[in-house]
Amino acid sequence: MQSAKPPFRRSSSRSRPCDATRALLGARHPPDTTKAGRQPGFDAKRGRTALKFIQPETPWGLAAAIVATRRARVNGEPLDERKPFMRKRHSAVPHRLGRRTNFIPSLEGHPAKWAEAIDVAGDAAERAKVASAASATLLTIDTDCLPMVATADVNSLMSMVPDQLLPVRRPASHKGMKNYITRVVVPTEAHECRAVWCESFNELTHLRDLLISRQPTQVATQPFRLEWIMTTGVRGHVPDFLLRDADGRALLVDVTTRTKLDDPRLKAVLQLTAATAEALGWEYQVRTELPAQRVRNLNFLHAGRHDTDQDRVGAARVLRQTPGSIDVQRASDLLGGGPQGFVRLWDLIAHGHVQINIDSVIERDSTVAFQASGGGASWLHAM
Repeated sequence: MQSAKPPFRRSSSRSRPCDATRALLGARHPPDTTKAGRQPGFDAKRGRTALKFIQPETPWGLAAAIVATRRARVNGEPLDERKPFMRKRHSAVPHRLGRRTNFIPSLEGHPAKWAEAIDVAGDAAERAKVASAASATLLTIDTDCLPMVATADVNSLMSMVPDQLLPVRRPASHKGMKNYITRVVVPTEAHECRAVWCESFNELTHLRDLLISRQPTQVATQPFRLEWIMTTGVRGHVPDFLLRDADGRALLVDVTTRTKLDDPRLKAVLQLTAATAEALGWEYQVRTELPAQRVRNLNFLHAGRHDTDQDRVGAARVLRQTPGSIDVQRASDLLGGGPQGFVRLWDLIAHGHVQINIDSVIERDSTVAFQASGGGASWLHAM
């Protein structure tokens, strides 16, 4: 009786590539996918790549080489002259890798203990003393229009204007993120155009609120990092906005949420920021979430602020010289009537020439005024 044939099995010579093939692929078999095996320019599936112009000194693998190459292309740097993984960071470079990018060096020294920071912030005299000795690290524009890291004390920081400041950090985007980041075009006096980063939807709505309510001439976001020296170390904080009005007044803004204000550590930082702003002669605001209806109206007005080209001063004069009270319907009729009349009215409101209550639904009989109505704002918090 003949014995049953053994099951078919490929020879070992066919199941494993020969030495010449392995040499051609530049990989072991099976491919080494560990961190140590991902050598510069090595792809476990395709072997050696064409990225021979960049040779990283660290075994981070092909992905890191590609990231460094793309950064070089975005920054306009010659690839053959680029040093391994040296980042030339500009505020216009898109964010990558899902983490926040800092353009200034990390805070030097040991972090001050929170217990001391809270005690200092709670004592008015000690808080004013620490604030007057504060310093700031900022990213400014040099004479060649290139970013330059600089430090400034309170006296030097007082002379800085938002148009001279670049953001010291940039928000990151990643899959599954809960916050909304974006860029916003803002007024400027030193540049032809300028756009700034907003790190959340909460910041975005507050910036739009400030653009409509205050009509600033210069705006910077994440403008600098304040640093306070204490006995046990140093503490730092990056405010959210710095605005400059037409009359030269400066406004420093921090945006947060109501629930975070219950944290004594954040409250201490905001109190120190308020004391520093007072030493600088700046106004300071801490803002929390806006009412939902106000957010809807702000988004609507901000979206249509450039929908028409009109003589805003002349149109506002027509409304001012009209006797009696004016509502939305009558104002639109005076501005030409029909859809164009409404568009011109929204344009006047968005640019601060006339006022309307944006905390409630805008109706045809909503009153149009020429001065901002007073009253407390629930989203403003004193420190």
